[in-house]
Amino acid sequence: MDYKEYKIEDKKLVNLEELKSNPMTREDYIKAHRDTIIACADVIIWYNLGFLLVQRDNFPGKGELWAIGGRILRGSSVEENIIKKAKLECNLDLKNLKLLSIRRTSFKTDPFNHGKGTDTINFMYYAEGFGEIKLDSIHSKPTILTKSQYKKIKDLLHPYIVDFIEMAFKERRL
Repeated sequence: MDYKEYKIEDKKLVNLEELKSNPMTREDYIKAHRDTIIACADVIIWYNLGFLLVQRDNFPGKGELWAIGGRILRGSSVEENIIKKAKLECNLDLKNLKLLSIRRTSFKTDPFNHGKGTDTINFMYYAEGFGEIKLDSIHSKPTILTKSQYKKIKDLLHPYIVDFIEMAFKERRL
């Protein structure tokens, strides 16, 4: 899939560092989460002969097996964001990052109980992971999913993850 970031204005490169902002206050982020679509990037990581999924321990998707990722931060490229998220969430370094697709997810739940659910647009990436898995506090139960294991649990997975894994298996030619 083709994706390009344009960082040009008045025929000059835009310095992304100048676009970065201080973290939003919790109150402001809750309002943004409630009132806008959140841009996210997720990565399905090939690790130890399978794809890494982790259990989400917060909403939305609490209890679901999910890919690593989350909100794209202002002033960083999507790929830089994924590399940082992978390091923060599971302690893995990535290589061969490739965009697979873009999808949109909607959930009736949200992490802030504002009652408006969660609405995201998601860049779906594939990468190879290296290092030792160490999960952060909002993920648990790391699962390395081989093709045979996937066939056994496919019906238990969220449709977004099913699509994601199937694209990743094609990317690996499995």
